[in-house]
Amino acid sequence: MKKTTVLGQASYIEDTDPPGKRAVLAAALALFAEKGIDATSVRDIGEAAGLTNPAMFKHFSGKEELALRLFERIFRRFRGVLPAIDERPFDLQLRDTIAACLTFFDEDLGAALYFQENLRRLWPQLSDDLRRQSVLAHFRALLKVGAVQGAVSAGDDPQLLTALLAGVLGQLARQLFFREMPGPALARLDALHRLLLRSLAPGGERTCIVANPHERAQ
Repeated sequence: MKKTTVLGQASYIEDTDPPGKRAVLAAALALFAEKGIDATSVRDIGEAAGLTNPAMFKHFSGKEELALRLFERIFRRFRGVLPAIDERPFDLQLRDTIAACLTFFDEDLGAALYFQENLRRLWPQLSDDLRRQSVLAHFRALLKVGAVQGAVSAGDDPQLLTALLAGVLGQLARQLFFREMPGPALARLDALHRLLLRSLAPGGERTCIVANPHERAQ
């Protein structure tokens, strides 16, 4: 039977999960986000979830499997909220993608940060099929549409443009998580959309450099 996630439910919870499993997942995410996977023990998770170690092992074989399953579930949910790429104007599709990311941050910021911070460790362990559906693949497809439409610089390395888009969103999530920037994330949609449109546009960098030469000279 296909497992689903209920609307409004944490990204790592599925509707078929029993209460004990939900408690383990929630406790693990909070501890992993705060302390990291290595610094978190099975006992820590069990105590936070209100379960004994044997009860926890009914759901997961150990901490590493728990960390991976949590990562995979968050990725599936995050990837699932990104809009399909089509032939609509690039600026509208960019806005929709940013809005989807910011909405996810507002709904589950700890999950978003856990996913980002553990990419190097856990991403290679996902199936080939899942890795082909990466968030970066979505960004690359979006930027390709923008380049075709003339809204994105075709003369710049597309991998660098992808890194620019992913990096801005990733750093925003970190600043929100550590309360270096007030939320909600979605309140930044308009400003972030304008900023990224300028940064990605053909000649955008040159415009930024020469925009106010006299002001810099003063």
